[in-house]
Amino acid sequence: MTHQANSKLSLETNINLSTFQQNVPFAVSGSFLGSPAFSSSAILPHNAIYNEDGTFNTAIGGVLGQNVVLVNEYNSGLQRTNTVVGNMIGTYKILPNLSFRSLFGIDYRLLQGDRYTDPRTPDGAGVRGRSSQQQDWRTRFITTQTLNWNKTYNGVHNLSALVGFEFLSETREGINGAGIGFPTFQFRTIQSAATPESLSGFWTGYRRVGFFGSVNYDYKKKYLATVTARYDGSSRFGEDNRYGLFPSIRVGWSMVEEEFLKSSSVVSELKLRASYGLTGNDQIGNFAARGLYTGAGNYSGNAGIRPSSLANLNLGWETNTTLNFGVDYGFFGNRLTGSVDIFDRRTKDLLLDQPILWTNGFSDIANNVGELQNKGIEVEVSGVILDRGGFRWNSTFNFTYIKNQVISLYDDLEFLPANPGIAVGQPVGNPAFAGDQAPGAWFTQEYAGVNPSNGRPMWYDINRNITYLPLAADRIYYGSNLATHYGGFNNTLSYKGFELTAFFTYEYGAIVTDGQYNFLRENGTRLTLNALREVNDRSWREPGQITDIPRNLTTNAGNETRGASRNTGTASLLKADFIRLSQVTVGYNFNPTLISKIGLSRARVYVQGLNLWTYTDYPGYDPEFTGAATGLIPLTKNYTVGVQIGF
Repeated sequence: MTHQANSKLSLETNINLSTFQQNVPFAVSGSFLGSPAFSSSAILPHNAIYNEDGTFNTAIGGVLGQNVVLVNEYNSGLQRTNTVVGNMIGTYKILPNLSFRSLFGIDYRLLQGDRYTDPRTPDGAGVRGRSSQQQDWRTRFITTQTLNWNKTYNGVHNLSALVGFEFLSETREGINGAGIGFPTFQFRTIQSAATPESLSGFWTGYRRVGFFGSVNYDYKKKYLATVTARYDGSSRFGEDNRYGLFPSIRVGWSMVEEEFLKSSSVVSELKLRASYGLTGNDQIGNFAARGLYTGAGNYSGNAGIRPSSLANLNLGWETNTTLNFGVDYGFFGNRLTGSVDIFDRRTKDLLLDQPILWTNGFSDIANNVGELQNKGIEVEVSGVILDRGGFRWNSTFNFTYIKNQVISLYDDLEFLPANPGIAVGQPVGNPAFAGDQAPGAWFTQEYAGVNPSNGRPMWYDINRNITYLPLAADRIYYGSNLATHYGGFNNTLSYKGFELTAFFTYEYGAIVTDGQYNFLRENGTRLTLNALREVNDRSWREPGQITDIPRNLTTNAGNETRGASRNTGTASLLKADFIRLSQVTVGYNFNPTLISKIGLSRARVYVQGLNLWTYTDYPGYDPEFTGAATGLIPLTKNYTVGVQIGF
């Protein structure tokens, strides 16, 4: 809602209320054997789901007796999210070229979870059922106060400036409990439990304050410059190092405004750009810099506390320094447009856990420990391929290449002792989830395939000799889960009111491990599990056969005597390259003149499909997965039919 109070003051308010509820799966990781997404592919197909009398078969062979249909039917899980998001904005025009803007915003979310493990399932039978409930309150408050000024001198010098203040506060508070032992499966709420199993609660939060300013200048829209600076402080850092200064500068030259190009019939846009600047990162635990104590439970019959983390008063901002050179271009009346950017981003004072001696009572301490580099190139090309007789075809292609590597670590180390995958000269990879630390490069033994004469799996030792029993000393670096090349390709074809859009995405260079595929790659040799046909067909069967799948053994958990397991080292690593048709939309826009007669300003009907086709050699469910991929629910194909109207 917007209100013009008077000629100088305008007010705006926005508020959104929502409740979102969904059923959640039994498990997607950890206790994944009862997850239908995992076990449905691993159950041997000769197992009947139902007995002859229609009851569930509880004597399933393999996967620890999990009948996934029974598990899905009897267990229940619910997640509800209640959200209030709103803001108030006031703008006051102090002078014709000077205004003050004040914003206050709130984002409040209540997450409620309720899970029940039925006593009729393998996971619930031993405890006669388990019920758990969670409440998670999340509150985010932000306020921004800014002064905006602009002025033009002599009609050619355009100058604008902004100064401001920002305050952010985030808190999160939760409580959860679980109980076991239910009279019958009909009793499913926690108060019916015979025995309280757990009760826990938490509170966490942080605050950030910042002062910022920027100045923009251009001369005849030809020469452009912007200078900005931020001075931010975060409660997540040590008392002696909470604030950081982050300046930046951008300059540009719009060559198309020069006299020698203004009349060009070929060049319609040409701008050179350069920028250099610093930004800060405080994405660590809210109390990583603090020395904390935790309740230690019962101590000789009394309540006790104990230290839980070491303080680091000097822990400070992780700083990203970025140098960028770019060019924007357009030709033939912008029928062909695009841009090229070359960038080099150095991340200094990396926020990682630094291992320390156990004699300190702890294994590590949060610290600023090294330097990381991301450099590469981004290219985008857009064009009107055809525009004739009412038919128009537009295409856009973008490509990014990025090289990610560690430049240095603390104490001149070549790798982190607690995680040798974080090593100088190697990529750090992508964290599985937001807030997680980067996993580092793969550091493992290289798989050499199968010995054609006997079917035994082989690996290379550090000297590139063949071995059946690789050692820790034989490990090498083998890429990371970070794609080095990625981008997209979009096409839009229109004819009169009809429109077709097809959008492709692609990635190349990521190396991953897939928990579900690795179970199936065992080919039923360790556990009584199903197998993939393509794995079983490739398994070694006779001397002279060249393959990457070893012979099948039913003893020693499927492993060779005095040999490593078949999934050791890079044998379990997969290329996650793919090209995906991410979206296709076919629509028709009705003629505005015709629909205006029935009171409409616009009307459109459309059909849309998502994730319709993927080209990849990846053997798992989805090459874009995150996490361990045990119980992974892959991207689904979605089809939508819709109508859009405007009045």
